[in-house]
Amino acid sequence: MKTVLLWLSICLALTATVAATARAEDPTGIKFFTGSWKEVLAEAKRQNKPVFVDIYTTWCGPCKLMAKEAFPNPKVGEKFNTSFISYQIDAEKGEGIDVAKKYAVDAYPTSLYVSASGDLIHRAVGYGGIKGMMDEAEKALLSSKESSSISELDKQFADGKRDTDFLATYLQKRAKIGMPNSEALDVYLKAVPESDWSSDRNVDIIIGNLTSANAKGFDFLLGRLPSARMSPAGRPMMMALQKATQNDFRQAVQRKDEALLDQTIQHNAAFMNAMRPQPEAMLKQAADSQRMRFYQQIKNYDKYRPFAVAEATKLMNTPADSVKLRDELNYKRFQQQTAMMPDSVKNSDNFKKYAISMQNAETERIAMGLNNLAWTYYENMPDKQDLTQALAWSAKSLDYKRAPMYLDTYAHLLAKLGRKAEAIKIEQEAVDKTKAAGNDAADYEKGLAEMKQK
Repeated sequence: MKTVLLWLSICLALTATVAATARAEDPTGIKFFTGSWKEVLAEAKRQNKPVFVDIYTTWCGPCKLMAKEAFPNPKVGEKFNTSFISYQIDAEKGEGIDVAKKYAVDAYPTSLYVSASGDLIHRAVGYGGIKGMMDEAEKALLSSKESSSISELDKQFADGKRDTDFLATYLQKRAKIGMPNSEALDVYLKAVPESDWSSDRNVDIIIGNLTSANAKGFDFLLGRLPSARMSPAGRPMMMALQKATQNDFRQAVQRKDEALLDQTIQHNAAFMNAMRPQPEAMLKQAADSQRMRFYQQIKNYDKYRPFAVAEATKLMNTPADSVKLRDELNYKRFQQQTAMMPDSVKNSDNFKKYAISMQNAETERIAMGLNNLAWTYYENMPDKQDLTQALAWSAKSLDYKRAPMYLDTYAHLLAKLGRKAEAIKIEQEAVDKTKAAGNDAADYEKGLAEMKQK
């Protein structure tokens, strides 16, 4: 009898130990589904749940913060594990490229909430902390209960349904999930008297579905912007107008269309003037910047070069005392703008880091500008004269700040110009500075190893 009781006690103890171990090893945060996009949708259908999709990139800082802070949180885990099938996907690799394109993802992190049939239910861009993430999840769950899905409304529109009540509902839903329909917007605006465009509902519909500055809704919003700029509608109106010109710029790049680029520059100038009347010199600077980015992105470096040289010359010749004065003015403005913020915000690590960076904002702008131009030359312009010029720009960036990223650019240019010993010394400095700051130096160490092998 004693033997039986002893054996029973041992079994019970082992059972308790195994259960405790299992609980300890269970993840307390979000459990992410692993598999293909097709498989995650199938799993969502099987469990009758929507899918939460974290779309990230490896270089995105807020993505990393969300993964570190929110995903392991027990409350977040409980909410998302109960309500969603959770899935992560890199927007720049494998299936992530097509998924990001399908749902028009152009900022990171983007949280998509998708039905089992692939319909987008809700979208949240950026990371607003744990509370913000929980709030967005609630909005997604409410949206998932709405009767008409986007695919049903798409089909009705494709089948020719054109009554204004339907179009308004369709466009409002499209705007809500960040998937505008410019064709439907054009149809709607033709059907609705222009005198009715100014209603709150129609302004919101135009703001949410404007995709091009060539659309009629662009001029309408542009005309309203000066008087609405300080109102609650002002910010979304500005963002819609800006996004429309940015979309046109992307289209110009994709088509390598200089005529569309010229139109985009004109529309951007009109937008800038609607915000606040601008001097001609400022408009020219904005136009030159757009042309430089356009030629860089279509890889026409013969046309890119004169704009790059002009920009670098301006940055190189900025007087040091002018830079220092601008740093001081920017920091004073920052202090004034943030004076009324609560201490809970000011005491956060992110705010403190941002406040430190604002002390030298103009210095950083010039150093970063020179570094970016130099790196573009390093990557794309093999001519020795171009590389020598880029080396001078890179050296000037180091006069402002010997940051690891700037040191890395300078080292790579030295190496490409055959100055191996100097390149190794500078890249070693980049490695040392990165490690001293407690950051990962793997990329710089890889660059250093490659320089030593050559």
